[in-house]
Amino acid sequence: MYDPKAHFGESPIQDYAAAHRQARLRRIWANLTGKSTSLIPFEDLKKALGLLIQRYRGVQPVPLDKIIGSFGRSNDFDRAFLPTQQHSRRKWLSVDSAYLMGVTLPAVSLYKIGDAYFVVDGHHRISVARQKGQAFIDAEVTEVESRVPVTADLALDDLDRLAACRKFLEETKLDKLRPDSDKCLGLSMPGDYARLLDHIRVHKYFTETTDSRELTWEEAVCHWYDHVFMPLVEAIRQNKLLDDFPGRTEGDLYLWIIEHAYYLSQKLGRDLAPWEAAKDFARRFSRRPKRILDRAAKYVRSLLVPGELEPGPPAGAWRQARVEASHRDHLFVDILVTLSGAPSGWLALSQAAEFARREQGTLRGLHVATSDEEESTARGRSILEEFTYRCESLRVRCTASLSVGDIQEEIIDRSRWVDIIVINQRKVHGRWAERPLGTIFQTVASQAACPILAVPGTQVLPLKHALLAYDGSPKAREALFVLRHLLACWQIEGTILTVGDTRADSELLDLAIRYVEESGGHPVSRRLEHGRPAEVILQTMEDTGADLLLMGGYGHQPLIKALLGSAMDQILREAWFPLLICR
Repeated sequence: MYDPKAHFGESPIQDYAAAHRQARLRRIWANLTGKSTSLIPFEDLKKALGLLIQRYRGVQPVPLDKIIGSFGRSNDFDRAFLPTQQHSRRKWLSVDSAYLMGVTLPAVSLYKIGDAYFVVDGHHRISVARQKGQAFIDAEVTEVESRVPVTADLALDDLDRLAACRKFLEETKLDKLRPDSDKCLGLSMPGDYARLLDHIRVHKYFTETTDSRELTWEEAVCHWYDHVFMPLVEAIRQNKLLDDFPGRTEGDLYLWIIEHAYYLSQKLGRDLAPWEAAKDFARRFSRRPKRILDRAAKYVRSLLVPGELEPGPPAGAWRQARVEASHRDHLFVDILVTLSGAPSGWLALSQAAEFARREQGTLRGLHVATSDEEESTARGRSILEEFTYRCESLRVRCTASLSVGDIQEEIIDRSRWVDIIVINQRKVHGRWAERPLGTIFQTVASQAACPILAVPGTQVLPLKHALLAYDGSPKAREALFVLRHLLACWQIEGTILTVGDTRADSELLDLAIRYVEESGGHPVSRRLEHGRPAEVILQTMEDTGADLLLMGGYGHQPLIKALLGSAMDQILREAWFPLLICR
């Protein structure tokens, strides 16, 4: 009767028993977790990738943890090269005995594809070496070229995805046209490559229609990659969105965000910059614990706290989110104009057009219908048609959007997508738009994510002289930043006013003057006055002939402001000029 102990000794038998037992435990764990521990069959990978060209690379040390598959024996060992079949026992014991006696074994034979290796000959030698804790093994390596990147973490479930990627590259030739594309074109789902192809075909059609010329398929692929895909990928990288969605690829996020951008463009009536869509997608759907907690806290707060009492974004959030993120020269490129259809509102539109011309911006008309009944929406469409006609007459770019819902909620929500909101704040259909905790205008001015231009709608002013009411608060410093821009880009006169009579007030005013003049802005006039702030500001507007007032937003918390009012409210009631409220 055959006795293995007589041939191999006690130690190899114990080694094999331990390896086989460990393989059984891994198989049980794999069944419980649903994660495969199988080797990748080289034959299946070759079929998926269409591998043909081979090059002999000689003998070289190979990391054992990068050997992930087998040619012909993938059922005899698992992914850790533990023996799973008893018929391998005798050969395994023989190799282990030679290892223990210090016998030099010949190099194994491997195929290399990308960063992964597949065993042609030497399965038992690799199994024993891994069981002994070796990190490398000498191998004769034959490299097999693949159009699709293959990594050492490849799983059996990935073969369909690799086959889809290969088909995509064969149709687009992106790996040849844009060699760096392999770094960002990985997708998690096989079917998503067909969606990418659809994107390219649609892009080709619209580009040919817009440019009135026919593109070759290769030109369309490159144009899509350079002008659609990569700008969004760059936005993903700049905002570090892969950290928000662990286990996903840049290609995955591209598909998610491009669909999110389409949804937003339909809602807002305009296309979005890649960075805008990427940041909003992360804000809404990020899986980072902090962002999840922020969304949960916001939801709970919305249930407990009336919307009018929300404090709104912190000072400077608008500049950080839109101006600095977009790296542009103009501040007010996207200008939201709220439309009610009132006659004074059309005068406010003409004032907004002056902003648009000077800032090379686009007016984004918005009418909010309070119900979706046909009469209400028909009136909204009529107002938007009038808006479009007037913008064409004023020769400014425009888009128009009709929304149904709460007026202040819709305006506040849209404020994240624009650089300034123009509101004819005086009256709405002959009466103040009052609510229990203040007017709609007050709530919007407190909570909007961007500056507000409040226009009386009584006349259109040329905007030749801007007055800044400056008190040194964070919101007033944002208004100082805007004033510097207006002086430099609009070539207008400027005055900075501080209301106070102390030395500290004078020094504060001097610092503001120095900030504007040392930053390349035009010289500004200095006014230090004392008295009731609202009265002083209105009198100074009249004395200087200024036709644009800049102020920081409401200084009190919403509840205190609702109970006590503010200097800004008094100014708004008496203003004959536009008031730019910064935050």
